[in-house]
Amino acid sequence: MVKLTKPPGFGLTPAVVRHPVVNLRNDPDLPTHRHVIEFAWATPIEYLTRWADANAVFGDSVHLAAVVQWPDESVSFVITQPQYHGYPATTPEIGDYFKRFGWQPIRDPGGQHEIFYHYGYGVMAIDALPRNCYFHRSELLPFDVILCRPTPEMEAFLKLYPDSVMP
Repeated sequence: MVKLTKPPGFGLTPAVVRHPVVNLRNDPDLPTHRHVIEFAWATPIEYLTRWADANAVFGDSVHLAAVVQWPDESVSFVITQPQYHGYPATTPEIGDYFKRFGWQPIRDPGGQHEIFYHYGYGVMAIDALPRNCYFHRSELLPFDVILCRPTPEMEAFLKLYPDSVMP
């Protein structure tokens, strides 16, 4: 497969986003904001790190094939990645795979995402869903799972470490 990033982004990465809480009853006990994980445009470094991590932790074979500078001065990356064949894994099969290879399931306080963290690699996996994980010859192949190195804010939000504190 050949993939080309579309300016201005370099794929997506998870980010902790702060939203105001609507307090229709003026309840003083309600927080003024809530935090959730949403996807934001990744930086070029986040994008390249994501694929380097996929190669390291999943044994993938993603390569940066080219950097394209467009007439408007924007930039795209071209990557190559093996074509994966097979059938989509189920959510329980994906969870079993990740746990078997040292990933810890992490509770998303917002309740929207399946998240795994590998403490040895310092890498978080999100979007590990059937559309991104196929079975081929009895082997699970994660191929478009979003990997990232959590920011201190993400570490605190997910309580990855006991001393993490949300700013």
